[in-house]
Amino acid sequence: MIKIQDILNEKNVVKKAYLFGIYVGLYGHVEWSGWVRDILESIYREAESLGIYDEVKEAYNEGKEVGRRERIRRIHAGLMKDKEKEEISREKIIVSYSGNELRRIAFPRNEDMPRFLRGFKMLKFPKFLRGG
Repeated sequence: MIKIQDILNEKNVVKKAYLFGIYVGLYGHVEWSGWVRDILESIYREAESLGIYDEVKEAYNEGKEVGRRERIRRIHAGLMKDKEKEEISREKIIVSYSGNELRRIAFPRNEDMPRFLRGFKMLKFPKFLRGG
């Protein structure tokens, strides 16, 4: 696992850009967000002062693509959770028909309720809607 501190401590600017690209691609960060942009700009400034800006930019883009592919591989292998899939699977959705409109109703899970409400039977998901 790549740690951001190890990347920042790297002396070789090209290797630093490549590793940072892998980190950004692997964890799905966006380049224009605050801390990612700041680190990337500092790497680019350092590369410009050394006269190797194009090589560093190419190394970063290549590393980002490698990280993105690794992220997809891990998600498909079940090693990394996709946030969207996790959020969708948490709720039980019922579609109800009232009048001329369809409504989606999401029932909270028992663990999401405050502790003092968990014991009330009326707040639980109705048995006939659970399918059991």
